[in-house]
Amino acid sequence: MSVPVIEVRDLARKFGDRTVLNGISFTVEKGDTLIIMGGSGCGKSTLLRHIIGSMRPTSGSIKIYGEEVTAMSPAALDKLRLRFGMNFQFGALLQSLTVGQNVALPLLENSRVSPDIVDLVVKLKLELVGLTGFEHLKPAEISGGMRKRVGLARAVALDPELLFSDEPTSGLDPIMTAVIDQLTLDLTRKLDMTAVVVTHDMVSAFRIGTKMIMLGTGKMQGKIIAMGTPDEIRKSDSPEVQQFINGQPDGPIPLKLAREDYLERLLGQPRPEDL
Repeated sequence: MSVPVIEVRDLARKFGDRTVLNGISFTVEKGDTLIIMGGSGCGKSTLLRHIIGSMRPTSGSIKIYGEEVTAMSPAALDKLRLRFGMNFQFGALLQSLTVGQNVALPLLENSRVSPDIVDLVVKLKLELVGLTGFEHLKPAEISGGMRKRVGLARAVALDPELLFSDEPTSGLDPIMTAVIDQLTLDLTRKLDMTAVVVTHDMVSAFRIGTKMIMLGTGKMQGKIIAMGTPDEIRKSDSPEVQQFINGQPDGPIPLKLAREDYLERLLGQPRPEDL
């Protein structure tokens, strides 16, 4: 029996008296694209940060390729991270570097290949995301959609087995969202990668996902309230799930949570998912 790519068991995280993640358990098999979804403040980004090892849980287990992430030393964690790529929400490109230099960064930091090979890989990765010839431009000289694609090219620069994406289509128009989705599908299928994607975009989620989990808010804060294939999620008899995936203003997920989230953003106060 093969070992899951990711195995999370009874994961919990508290910030003071507030429980943000509460008994999270799931597995991700090779070739899966797992969608993590839920309302603002439910703990999606916090969960992602725990999986990649940038945060430590209050309790529970996280294994990647059978290795316990929560007990790893920084050196062991750095070694494991060479097996996965991270596509950040806003690209997280270094503005002082060119597009090509941003994509080259993982290669320069984590390999000893010659400059000629680095240049070749950069061109290949940019070609993969449809940005041939853009390597000499700065991030400020390209559009938001292009920056998203550069971030994706950098995330796969080392040919990772596992790809993490945090809101990869946020702020994009429907056409560019479809482009990013198709790139994700191509990468996972052609390169045989496994992916974990945090998203609010239900069109995108159902387009690329093979497995989905939804985290709850309110009394179900930080718990998985639904898990299954896209078809199973669509057919869920949970009112919360149906309200969320169909974008309905009225339902068991109160508008009050959205108003509170807006006020917290406006006042600049940190939210649990930003911690």
